[in-house]
Parts: sequence; C-alpha cells; structure tokens
Amino acid sequence: MSKKGAGGRAKGDKPDASAALQAANEDLRAKLTDIQIELQQEKSKVAKLEREKNQEGKLIREQEQHKHIVLVTELKAKLHEEKMKELQTVRETLLRQHEGELLRIIKIKDNENQRLQALVNALRDGAADKVKTMLYTEAKEEAKKVFEFEKIKLQQEISDLKGAKKQADDALNQAIHADKMKAAEIRSVYHLHQEEISRIKRDCEREIRRLVRIDFLTQQKLLVNVCLIRKLDIKIVLNDGSIEICCNKSLDLL
Repeated sequence: MSKKGAGGRAKGDKPDASAALQAANEDLRAKLTDIQIELQQEKSKVAKLEREKNQEGKLIREQEQHKHIVLVTELKAKLHEEKMKELQTVRETLLRQHEGELLRIIKIKDNENQRLQALVNALRDGAADKVKTMLYTEAKEEAKKVFEFEKIKLQQEISDLKGAKKQADDALNQAIHADKMKAAEIRSVYHLHQEEISRIKRDCEREIRRLVRIDFLTQQKLLVNVCLIRKLDIKIVLNDGSIEICCNKSLDLL
C-alpha cells in the first residue's frame, strides 16, 4: 500500500518538475532573445554614431576649408585694393612731379633765353671778358642746381621705394601669419574630433564585449539547464523512486 502511494506521488511530481524546468528554459530563451535584440540595437547605434561623427567631421572640415578660402580671397582682394590705391597715389605723385619738372624746364628755358639775350647784348657791346666770366659762373651755378635737384629727386625716389617695399613685406607677413594660424586651428579641431571618435569607438567596443559576454553566459546557463532537464528525464525513466530527489536538486540549481 505504501509503495503504491509513493509511486503515485512520484508520478504526480514529474509533470510539475518538467513544467518548472520548461518554464525556466522558456524564460532563459526569452532573456537570450532580449539580449540579442539589445546587442543588435547597440551595434546599430554604434554604426549610426560613427556615421554621424564622420559626417560631422567632414562638414566641419569643409566649413573650415571654405572659411580659409574666403579669408584668403578677401585678403587678396584687400591687398589688390591697397596696391591699386598705392599705384594711384604714385601715379598722382609722378604726375605732379612731371608737371613740376615741366615748369622747372620752362623756367630754365626762360632763364636760358634771357641769358642768351644778355650774351648777345654783351657781344654787341664788345665786352668779351665779361661775357666769358658770366658764362662760366652761370654754367657752374646751373650745374650745381641740376646736381642738387637730381640728388634730392633720387633720394625721394629711394625713400618712396623703401616705404612701398616695407608695406608690401608687412602685408605679406600678415597674410602668412593668418594662414598659419588658420591651419593650426583646423589641425586642432581635426585632432579633437579624431580623439572624440576614438573615445566613442572604445566605449562602443567595451559595451559590445560586455553584451557578448552576457550573451555567452546566458547561452551557457541555458545549455546547463537543458543538460539538467535531459539528466532529469533519464533519471525519471531509470528510477521512479529518485524522482522527488532529482526534482528538488534541479529546482535548487535553478
């Protein structure tokens, strides 16, 4: 009578243990599916972040290149405008100098005509020695005046050329300095974005490894439960008397 009761109790516990293990198995499968979905979502997020970072870096580089081109164009236009103004100033200065030179030549010609007229008059009067002395003195004074004038003119031209050269050198140095500063700024922004992209990649790889490790542990746990279920089924078939003990051990493992 007691053996019949024990056998009935064991047969009654078998479906309960199988159902519990089946439920645990299904729960683990559901968790594994969720983890796989989460892993796929994280991979998609990582790929999306990398695309966005690449697009953002490309856009920033294009904007910086455009700014650099605009700056260089504006600088060239400014230099061209300054050169045109400088040429206009030089042209006006040369025109005034030319007009002054014409007036000076006209005055010299007038003085020459007056001198020749005086010479003619002196020759008519027969004062040869006086004429020679006057001609020598006038020639000496004229040569001195011409020399002084040419000397001052050359000094002024040299000074103007030095000033124009200094202005051109200063403008060129400013343009070169601005280009170097802009290039350094572009390199700094590029390096910062590269470091940010590398950091995001490291974080994503670390998260992927974590999810893969969780996925691996979940699969291992699932395999262990499957093995326990198979062992439990074998023990139930071989020995009905040990069903209750096996079920209790399986439930404890779960």
